[in-house]
Amino acid sequence: MTTNRFLTVLSLLILSVITQVQAQDYTAYLRQHQTAFAPDEPLSFSQFDSAFYRNRIFLLGEPHGYAAPQTIDLTLLKHLNQRTGLRNYLAEMDFAQADLVNQYLQTGQTTLLDSLFNNFRRQTNAGTSQWGNQEFYDKIVAIRTYNLTQPAIAQIRFIGVDWFQNKGRFALTLLKHIGNQSLTTPTNRPTLDSLRTLLTGDSLSLGKLLPLTASIRRDLTANPSYYRQLLGDNVLPFSLFFELINCATDKLNRDQVAARMTLFYSEQMHLEQEKLYGLWGYAHILQAGTGKQATFSGMLAKAGQRVITMATMFKDSKMLVHRDHLPFFLRKGNELLCEVSALNADGKVFKVDHFDDLTSVNNPASVTLFKLDAPDSPYRQTLRLVKTGGLTGTKIEPYTLAPTVTTDYFQYVFLVKDSPAVHLWQPVVR
Repeated sequence: MTTNRFLTVLSLLILSVITQVQAQDYTAYLRQHQTAFAPDEPLSFSQFDSAFYRNRIFLLGEPHGYAAPQTIDLTLLKHLNQRTGLRNYLAEMDFAQADLVNQYLQTGQTTLLDSLFNNFRRQTNAGTSQWGNQEFYDKIVAIRTYNLTQPAIAQIRFIGVDWFQNKGRFALTLLKHIGNQSLTTPTNRPTLDSLRTLLTGDSLSLGKLLPLTASIRRDLTANPSYYRQLLGDNVLPFSLFFELINCATDKLNRDQVAARMTLFYSEQMHLEQEKLYGLWGYAHILQAGTGKQATFSGMLAKAGQRVITMATMFKDSKMLVHRDHLPFFLRKGNELLCEVSALNADGKVFKVDHFDDLTSVNNPASVTLFKLDAPDSPYRQTLRLVKTGGLTGTKIEPYTLAPTVTTDYFQYVFLVKDSPAVHLWQPVVR
């Protein structure tokens, strides 16, 4: 054997030993920082330390289409409500959609919820949303049931901070309602009177309102007392509408919109001292960013908010996904929505880097919670569980402009096994 060949073989052996030792280190750490997670089981939260509860914003991230996160979401929401008094659910929907949910939570009128989910169902069928599922609907019903057991001051409410959905259908309806209540006569303010004319017309769109946005926002800021007197209880949704549509003028992306609207909502509702929690798409909760792009959670943290993020990862589970988002070989005939098991985190189609760190622990529970940011955590020193790739077109590259480690992205991870897929929401004839 030549010297060079010997050195090559020796290097490979040393690398193999180092890799095995590292794998043992990760497995040993995870065994010490894991717990089976289940609804109504107090031990489920044993990995949450006092520092966890001192955060202001708690975000759970999911790849949309699996059923289990809806249960995890409800469990966390109820726990944080009971443990910290949290009552603000930060929703991946626009403010007018959230207003409709809140009306349902207060009144129990299912027609309100059905109206929203009819829209969600259309978006799901079009492949532009996954919110039109039965499990999400059932969760909102369960939140109302839970609220009925709580005093009014502790009841959960939705706060919608996403961009306008479905071309602002619900937001435009809400704005017209405000106009019919508060802008019934001329105001002698040119911009408001132009708005009044638009609202009384037969057709209304976000594009028609854009030219008025900047001046209305300036007037709102300069004359808050006038608008409070003019609009009464409608001043908040009115302000939210024009703050949100201004995001288009500023050419913000969805993450920037959500971060801006979260902070604006907090200021307008005086929630600066209150905690927020929400379930969002997986990429939005990666605090350090992806590629060169900042994320929703990262922008909130940069704005001085104390943010904690939790990821969900799946094994042996099924996902409901629109055929247009699948490689051709995973599509099922002419089915519009496909239930597939090939998109778990350990597959060839979609793979999370070093996902075997989690599966090597061999916890039999269907949901296991791992704490990644303990002082002795190796995830504070290396970058694992973040990079994903595959054949679906959904690839996540860690932030590339500076060195990062796992806990820069999320501090907890849920390993989910055997989750069914969500089911398309089916309206009930009442």
